[in-house]
Amino acid sequence: MPFSDFTNPYQNPANIPQKYRQHINLQKLFKADGSYVRPAEDPVTMWALQILVEEYGVPLEAMQLELNADFAEGTYQGGRRYQGRADVVVYRTDVVVYNDRYADSVGDLDVAFIMVEAMEPSKKVGGTEAEGWVDHLNRLNAYISASPSARYAILTNGHHTDIYRRDLDYPRKLEIIGDLPKYESAREAAEHSPYKVVLDANKPDGIQTGLIPLTRDKFREVLGDTRSGCHSILRDNEGLQPQEAVDAMVKFLFAKWYDEQATIDLVKQTGESRAYVFSVSNETDPERLLVQVRDTFEKAKQWERETLAKKFGADLNARFAFNEADVLQFKPHTTMEIVKRLQPWSLRKSSADVKGGVFEDFLSKTFRDHLGQYSTPTPVINLMVGILQPTVNDYVGDPACGLAWMLTHVLDYVRKQEYAKAIANNGGSGEGINPEEPTQEFIKFRDNHLFGAEYSLNVMRVARVNTLMNGAQYADLKVMDSLERLGNITGGITEGLPEHPGFYLGGLTMILTNPPFGSKLTNESVLKDFAERDGVTKKNGKVFKSIPQEIAFLNRCLEYLAPKGKLAILLPDGILANSSMQDVRDWILRWTRLRAVISLPQETFMPYGAGVKTSVILLEKREFEQVNTKNDQDYDIYMARIDDIGYDKSGRITSNQNQRLISVEIQEAIDDLYSSCGRSRNLASFPFFLDLENVIRELIIKVMISQYGTQWWDNAGIDTNLVRKANNYKANETTNSLHDNFELHPIFYLDFKDLKKVIEDEDARHTINKPFQDIFDNYDNVNVIGKIGEARDLRNRVMHGKYLTEENLRTIRVICSQLHRFLVNRGHVGDFQDRKLISR
Repeated sequence: MPFSDFTNPYQNPANIPQKYRQHINLQKLFKADGSYVRPAEDPVTMWALQILVEEYGVPLEAMQLELNADFAEGTYQGGRRYQGRADVVVYRTDVVVYNDRYADSVGDLDVAFIMVEAMEPSKKVGGTEAEGWVDHLNRLNAYISASPSARYAILTNGHHTDIYRRDLDYPRKLEIIGDLPKYESAREAAEHSPYKVVLDANKPDGIQTGLIPLTRDKFREVLGDTRSGCHSILRDNEGLQPQEAVDAMVKFLFAKWYDEQATIDLVKQTGESRAYVFSVSNETDPERLLVQVRDTFEKAKQWERETLAKKFGADLNARFAFNEADVLQFKPHTTMEIVKRLQPWSLRKSSADVKGGVFEDFLSKTFRDHLGQYSTPTPVINLMVGILQPTVNDYVGDPACGLAWMLTHVLDYVRKQEYAKAIANNGGSGEGINPEEPTQEFIKFRDNHLFGAEYSLNVMRVARVNTLMNGAQYADLKVMDSLERLGNITGGITEGLPEHPGFYLGGLTMILTNPPFGSKLTNESVLKDFAERDGVTKKNGKVFKSIPQEIAFLNRCLEYLAPKGKLAILLPDGILANSSMQDVRDWILRWTRLRAVISLPQETFMPYGAGVKTSVILLEKREFEQVNTKNDQDYDIYMARIDDIGYDKSGRITSNQNQRLISVEIQEAIDDLYSSCGRSRNLASFPFFLDLENVIRELIIKVMISQYGTQWWDNAGIDTNLVRKANNYKANETTNSLHDNFELHPIFYLDFKDLKKVIEDEDARHTINKPFQDIFDNYDNVNVIGKIGEARDLRNRVMHGKYLTEENLRTIRVICSQLHRFLVNRGHVGDFQDRKLISR
């Protein structure tokens, strides 16, 4: 063993090699004149320190000397600290070897790994005298038990050395072992580790992660119940029950997800390659890996606390995935086997469909069997998200969010839409666009527009990890009973958007949810609370004694929705067809417009242990003044039946799927609903487009006449190509007698694109553009040119046969409203009775 044959080689400090004498981490050994601070024991410390460096590969940068242990609150008396009747001496250990995996760009270290306690050579083994062997052993034992991460301890007088391994389950228990494993520095790990982050200037973000995105089948294989799956390893090696194994697996996934980003951040800070913690090779010490994984989990918890505190302040109790008492600590061999299986794969780069699908496959059975939770199959979530078509402007919630799959699918959908939009705005190129954060609008949506509530703390823990792994670290998730009295949920706040987004009256624009079925709400106080706001719990002035839980959730969802907000909800078919539910259906139609009913096949929930027949219902909340309106105009309702959900009753995937792994029938339903609604939206947009063009023409005419007189068309220096184009169109129309005695100015023959050119004419900036610029610069924060360009792009979408989304139509209305305030209200153009710039 290296700790042998002690000859006290450094009794004279002058014999110490220069690299040790001059290193900043060892300066506490020496006085200003170069002599030892403690001449008797410091030579032993120096001897042990050199062995750690030369024989075990510990870098000097990973060492610190003489650190104090802060054990407990108490008082000091005569150099001792007292608390109650027990006194504890405040000690300091001689050398601490840190895990340099966590060293940042300035070398800061905070994860201790090895403790060294040295004493003068004259002290006898087992000696009980003051400052003797037993005193030093107790000192070392106390110090190592105060450190949550230290794994090994060394006690030496030079002539005799004991090496201990600490039992992490019993922090004060030290077991003597034969030798230390070789220390693997962060640089060494990066050299031979197969999985690491390296700098690569050819990559978009300057780094190469070395990890592979998961497929659904591979993720299922890695996590699942096969003999080589992580779940089986945890059950077999640790004797865990299925639910306990799931909890453990979620912790490993949380730590693995954090490790990926933390390693990337370390590489960017230090400029050096770094191996992941979740990376093993033939050189890896299982004991050290155990500590690293456990401390990665602790750092992930700390990151979560700090991240959520930035947004929610002190209101954090119901939001954490894990609390202070949660630890990730299993046998070294178990930890090694789990890391081996997870190390090649990137959780951060795997899609929401993959991660959500695996959570569905792997976790839902456990949660169903042990917590009574039923999951929503991914194809149904895709259907609900597809018919809602959320945008960055929506505030989206799920008051029965379960594992938050619906919210992560919404996030993924919006991310893809924004990425496509960013590419379109970048000339069709994705260069310079981060697909994970494609626009600032997306980042704002991700961080501020997602809300989830779940009654079960265990389920919410997985939901939190699910959203974190999908980049929604700021999603507002909380443990909450959504069927509590509303005032208890809102804290008495009676208003929602825009000041109070989330679970408030009118605090959301979009909800998608799969509420629990089968139970009854019988809480008299809550039933009365619903009735006080014209809820479904009251009929003919009397409050029901109970209602189905799914109906109560429907009522609560409509309270959370803002007017014109949309709700996609899974409901049992009995609510749609049973005669006993007619009052419920009448109440729904009073408060909403029914936009779609999509019937799902019987086998939808059979793989998950339920055979209830369900449908997806799409509702749009009425404006308050339209509730109870008897003479409501007829409107279209989309109805469809899905026969192939994408899997059979045993859960086997069917072949009839598209490239996005959505069944063809589901995709057709989404497309059909989008098309039917798109046609009506396109028709509704035409009056806005036409009138907006005419208002812009009127503006040009008025400004030009004021600047250049009535002959401005010929004298104002407008681009001759535009003048010729407009004149030719007008002459052709006159020649063909398309108008009887109704002559239009040539400007009316130019479209959006040409009108924008007239206003922005670069060649005539000081003659034509100046008067427009003077008007635009004096207006409050409306970029008129930008608004005109945006309206033109949407008009072109319609003219090319593409359907407008609800968001597109809303954008047109907003643009017209803003320009109406600018152009009409300020007198730049005249007002007319038939003006359509804003909705009447």
